[in-house]
Amino acid sequence: MTPILALFAAVSIATDTGAMTRPQVVAALGAATDAHPADLSGHDLSGLDLSGLKFAKANLSNCRLNGTKFVNDTMFAVDLDHAVARRADFSGAILDISSMRGADFTGATFHGASLYAVIMPDANFTDADLSNTRLVATAANAIFVRANFSRADVGADPRNQPMGVMRTDWTNANLTNANLTGVNLRKAKLTRANLTDADLTDADLTLADLTDAVFHNIKGRQTIKGLDQAIHRDDAHFDP
Repeated sequence: MTPILALFAAVSIATDTGAMTRPQVVAALGAATDAHPADLSGHDLSGLDLSGLKFAKANLSNCRLNGTKFVNDTMFAVDLDHAVARRADFSGAILDISSMRGADFTGATFHGASLYAVIMPDANFTDADLSNTRLVATAANAIFVRANFSRADVGADPRNQPMGVMRTDWTNANLTNANLTGVNLRKAKLTRANLTDADLTDADLTLADLTDAVFHNIKGRQTIKGLDQAIHRDDAHFDP
C-alpha cells in the first residue's frame, strides 16, 4: 500500500462512526491504555449486549446506545456527553466520575448502579429506573420526570467534608411525578426544583436546600424526615 493510500485508510478508520459489533468494541477496549483510552465517540452501539466489560475512561460521547446492555460494567470516568441511550441497561454498573452532559437516558435502567461525582446537567432521565443507586451528581436543569429513585442514596458524602461537601445539585431539575420513596436527600440542593406530584414517602430532607423548590400535590408529606431541618424551607412552595 502506498503512503497516500495508507494515510487515507487510517483517516477512514478514524472517522468511521457507523455501527459496531461486540467483538469490535471488545477489541477497541483491549487496545486501550490509560494514556489512550478507547475512543468510540459517535458510533452506533444500539442493541448490543456489552455486559461485564471495562469501559474505564472510554469516550462514548455522541454515541447511539439505544437498548444497549452495560450490566455490571466498569465505566469509571466514561464520557457519555450527548449520548442517546434510551432504554439502555446500566444495572449494577460503576459510572463514578463520569460525564453525561445533555445525554438522553429516557427509559434507561440504572438499578443498583454507582453514579458518584457524576456531571449530568441538562440530561434527560424521563421514566428512568434509578432505584437503589448511589447518586452524587451535578444535575442542574436535568429532567427526571416519572423517574424511579426508590431507596436511592442521593445524600451528601460525609467522608469528604474536609474537602468540601460532596452533594447532589438538582437546581432547576424537573422531578415531576418522580418516585422518591425512602430516598436519602440529606444536604441535596433542590433550588427551584420542580417536585410536583412526586412521591416523597419516608424521604429524608435533612439540611437539604429547598430554596424556591415546588412541592405541589406531593405524596407522603407527613412521612418526610428532617423537613423541619431543611434549609430555606419557608422559601419552598408547599400546598396549604
